[in-house]
Amino acid sequence: DTYVGLIMLYTAFNIPYVTWMMRGYIQDIPVELEQSAMIDGLTRWQVLHKVVMPMARGGLFATAVFTFIFAWNDFIFALILSKSEVVTYTVKVTGYFGSQSTFWSKISAMSVLGVLPMFVVVATMQKFIVRGVSMGAVKG
Repeated sequence: DTYVGLIMLYTAFNIPYVTWMMRGYIQDIPVELEQSAMIDGLTRWQVLHKVVMPMARGGLFATAVFTFIFAWNDFIFALILSKSEVVTYTVKVTGYFGSQSTFWSKISAMSVLGVLPMFVVVATMQKFIVRGVSMGAVKG
């Protein structure tokens, strides 16, 4: 029932998805670029930092946005693992549905506040998302 526990759980469940998504973007980078950078005197870490990561930036941003949306909208982990100290917005919204009455105004306000961060993230990273999604497409 802590933030650290939920963060670790969401990280553990998103690592396979991130690995699968980024694999396609990294494979699209020609090996010859890495080899030529190493011939020019860069180490493996410098090649990763100065050649591979800038070229995979679009895919990294697209993957980050999709991962953020998955973690932000997740309900079941937060419902099971959070009791009173840590409550995510998806769990909080369900608290306004009752057997006797439903607080539609609070549900509407929480829904708008819950969707707002996703709109902000997607709006700020829109050019990277379009480039990243199209970059990982199958070429034929």
